[in-house]
Amino acid sequence: MPDIACVNGKFLPLDQAVVPVEDRGYQFADAIYEVVRTYHGKPFGLDEHLARLHRSLDAIQLRIPYTTDSLKAIIREAIQRADFPETLVYLQISRGVAKRHRGFSGHIEPTFILTARELPDTSRLREHGVTVITVPDNRWGRCDIKSVGLLPNVLAYHAAHEAGADDAIFVEADGMVNEATASNVFVIHNGELLTPPEGPRILSGITRGKILQAARAAGIPAAERRVTKTELLGADETFLSSTTAEVVPIRAVDGQKIGSGPLAVRIYQQFVTMFTT
Repeated sequence: MPDIACVNGKFLPLDQAVVPVEDRGYQFADAIYEVVRTYHGKPFGLDEHLARLHRSLDAIQLRIPYTTDSLKAIIREAIQRADFPETLVYLQISRGVAKRHRGFSGHIEPTFILTARELPDTSRLREHGVTVITVPDNRWGRCDIKSVGLLPNVLAYHAAHEAGADDAIFVEADGMVNEATASNVFVIHNGELLTPPEGPRILSGITRGKILQAARAAGIPAAERRVTKTELLGADETFLSSTTAEVVPIRAVDGQKIGSGPLAVRIYQQFVTMFTT
């Protein structure tokens, strides 16, 4: 099946989907987004994803003419139309089309975009792990909003690949670890799972929350607190979590090897048992 899109309620092939040049999502990154995946054809964590979408909309004062139920119906229709074994659904809502000016009013009609593609196979990442570099966190102060303004993430990811690594982790000037370019960060020290806390410096992933639940269900202590770069480099195990790749071990940080161990595997197995079967 071809990739499909839905623009303002109309389904069409992805390569035919367009929005006007003066859409504020293009002009100002005045838009938010969400990414939902399926397991066995069913959307995963849909209530949590849509709750986060509404938090992002509220944070940028954007009102939309869609209820949670109507969004669920559109997502499920897209999954059914796409008919892939597993589907990756991307939602983007911008403030809409208006003459280019930084000011906005509540009278602009929002632009709603959805795309449905086949979910990529990320098992190799999980099996082989990734290498990362650390980069200064120069992003804006509201990373908890799932904004499409991702230029710092793009540049950090590019810097990682130029350095021969797979991804980058944002670290503040005081040495505190935040997150990777599209993933949350976990470290394991002395049998305890640690991850940076929710707040404006990270986007708290839906999978992140499930991982914490899975760890505790597996009898592994788990805490949300600030993690230092020193702790990252000295971790017994380290991994990234995201919607698409789930759990991805980190093999090295800034060229320094990180040990591999059983706890990340145990946490992932518990995650699969609890949430994907």
